[in-house]
Parts: sequence; structure tokens; C-alpha cells
Amino acid sequence: MLKKKIAITALTAAAALLAGSALAATTTISNGTLTARINDAGTFADSVSDPAGSPDGSPGLSYGGVEFVNRGTPMSWYWFQNSAGDSVASLGSNPLSATTYGAGPSATVSMSFGALTFVQTIAITAPNVLSVNVGITNNGADMRGVRWGVGFDPDQGISLGGSFDTDNTILGQGAVAAVLANYGGHSVTLRNTTSAGATSVAAYIDPFSCCSPVDPLTALSAGQSAGYNLFGDNSISLAYDIGTLGAGQTASIGYEYVFAVPEPGTYGMLLAGLGLIGVMVRRRTAA
Repeated sequence: MLKKKIAITALTAAAALLAGSALAATTTISNGTLTARINDAGTFADSVSDPAGSPDGSPGLSYGGVEFVNRGTPMSWYWFQNSAGDSVASLGSNPLSATTYGAGPSATVSMSFGALTFVQTIAITAPNVLSVNVGITNNGADMRGVRWGVGFDPDQGISLGGSFDTDNTILGQGAVAAVLANYGGHSVTLRNTTSAGATSVAAYIDPFSCCSPVDPLTALSAGQSAGYNLFGDNSISLAYDIGTLGAGQTASIGYEYVFAVPEPGTYGMLLAGLGLIGVMVRRRTAA
């Protein structure tokens, strides 16, 4: 808890420095159970850059009434990288001059950077699935070292009366790259849905930080294999190595957030188990 309080103080100061690029509005998409509030930059609404409009605990990314992102020190980001430099959107920063607008059950984020144009479409595609598709078009000369990263700090434990820690597991790498964060059966999986626009895809659990964007090159180089597990206050992310994006080419990548909650039967078994323990204790006491 102390780490979160210290971090949020520092991040609030950083957000103040970014006031010139602070995000003024959010777009909400919801099916009644799954809700995502997207700010202008295309990241999830957070209490650091917008404390009045998005106070702690209000929806940034929520499922079944449980908030997964906007708690404590909220963090969600995307990171565009090429041989000329990096552009990172998080906590009010909007380096690609993005604009987000809603269209029915989806939101579209349009942005540009030099000769590049980006279109990010965010939509609820199933009762428990938020899907994102990103198209990156190069309208100039060949660009090398192109990478994309996306991630967030899962904090559903706080919403459930617990801690900031989650049980984090790499489920797969490459075309089936996916990473899961679970707390008490309330889980979210960030998984790749297409690798057509990338030469490699990596899922990553940050062992060092909960609340800092992860360089996609770091994730791609980490070598975390399927089954890698880490319990703690960690961020989870995906990274895409696009390589060289030629003049006139478009790279398309996709990923999704998949939510799950404990099945009713799980609660039943838990209660039955507690009842059995109670019977055993009573018998032992009577003996």
C-alpha cells in the first residue's frame, strides 16, 4: 500500500507537468456488465490525469461491477517505437495527438506522428471481451525498428477488498501470446489475436514495477516462457516487433482483454468446504 501511495504522489506531479496535453474527455462503451472508458489518447480513464472526472474506483476498465485498472496508482499505456525514438501514451500524455470518439458499441482512436497515421478501434465483441485492433500506416520513407507495446497494472484485488497483488501467469508466446492476472477467481487475460502485422509477439509480466510503461524491446527480449508465474503488484503487457514498415505499407495488430469471474458452483464448493470444516471442528471439540 505504501508503494502505491508514494507512486501516486509522484505520478500526480508528473501529470501536472503534462497539463498542456492533459485529456479533456472520455468515451464510454459498455454492455452493462463490461465497461471501458477511453480517454483522448486511447488509454483507459484514470484518476491521476483526470481526478475530477475519473476518481479512484470509477470505471476505467470494469467487469461485473469490479474495477480492474483505475485503483491506487492506475496505469495503462501503449508504446510506439522506431529507430528514431519512442512515443508513450499514459496518464494524460498524448504524444501522437490522438482523438477518440464513440460509434455505438465501439470507440475509434485516430492519431498521427510525422508520416505515420494510426487508427485504433476498441469494441466489446463478446459479453466478457474487449477487443482492440490497431492499424499503422507509413505514408513516408521506409521505417525500421518499428515496435508496439500495450499493457496495464491489474488492480482488481483492491475492488474486491484485498490487496494490489495479483497472481500473474504467462499462458503462451508468439502467435498465442497471452498473460493472465487473477485475484480470487476474478481474472483478466490480455492476449494476442493476430500476428499478421508483426514478426514476433511477446507476453510479459514486469517483475520490477506495477506502474511504469514497459519498453516493448524489454518485453520481446525477456524470454518469459509459457507457465512463468509471478505473484505480486506487477503490470502485464504485450509487445509486437513489426520490424521494417515500408513506404505505403500498413501493419495491423490486434489484442483483447478477456474477463472471467468465479462460477456459481465454485462458491457452492467453497461454502460446502467451509461447512465441512465447521463440522470437523465441532466433532473435535466434542471429543
